[in-house]
Amino acid sequence: MNISTAISPIWREYGLSEAEIFLKLRGCGFERLDYDFCPSNASSWLNASAGEWAKRMLGALESAGIRVNLAHISGFDPFTQEALVTRAVTCAGALGIPNAVIPLGYTRNNTRQEYEARNSAYLRRLLHTAEEFNITLLIQHSGSWLEPHYTHHAIELERMMEKLDKPPLLKVSLNVGHMGVADIKPHAEIRLLGSDIKSVDLSDNFGGMPLAVHPERENLGLAPMMGYIDYDRVMQALKDTGYSGFFNLRMDMPRAFDKQSFHHRDSPLALMPAGITGRLHAWSLHIAEHMLKTYGFSEVSA
Repeated sequence: MNISTAISPIWREYGLSEAEIFLKLRGCGFERLDYDFCPSNASSWLNASAGEWAKRMLGALESAGIRVNLAHISGFDPFTQEALVTRAVTCAGALGIPNAVIPLGYTRNNTRQEYEARNSAYLRRLLHTAEEFNITLLIQHSGSWLEPHYTHHAIELERMMEKLDKPPLLKVSLNVGHMGVADIKPHAEIRLLGSDIKSVDLSDNFGGMPLAVHPERENLGLAPMMGYIDYDRVMQALKDTGYSGFFNLRMDMPRAFDKQSFHHRDSPLALMPAGITGRLHAWSLHIAEHMLKTYGFSEVSA
């Protein structure tokens, strides 16, 4: 079954190398990875040639028995850090990753027209890099219920693709957790986006709840069906629209307790034993496998 996982932040907190984390995730039952290019690991892929970095990474992945489905490029503002996003896409291409979720730029005081113009120009440039490596670029919902902004809804993602005449290498990554905290009904968005969706990020949270008063505490990163998101309708909508792409578990567990209150940041309980973290990830994989199998997604071939 084609379910990948991201390296959730908690694994890094044990002081493990990426190669060691790959082995841990393989031990949890995962065969595929959703690799993050972000500021916290930038020294790894910025300080050497893309080919040298990819050679080291491929060796570590092969040793762990893990393949990479997807790249997530996050934490960079393309309006001021476009070179870093381009570099990440280049490294993803060197590693043979076929799809990359990319950030869109956002400036608080931009009008819609300014936002569209700046992002369209950036995407056109980035598509040239993507074409070199045959990488599909994926855009996704952004914003939260506290601060909604452009690309907050599916119709805005569609409009952005249409501004570029819907190039074959530009699609959508559906982040169900992001939509939950934005208090958007994912099943309706899925039906609008249809075949433009190429990957689906699975996680759960408590949505736009009054208790979630800070963005860091909105997206708890729970396993699917452990929060308030209506996964029954999500999966039915994906089934009805003929979805055949990737499923990725993007969880922050077991940091849910830590995120409930900033007072607990220094608590001895903030970091669970690695064995418990492993069992939680294995358990979450079983949940996702059951959910996908129930809706007939047991043979995802993308």
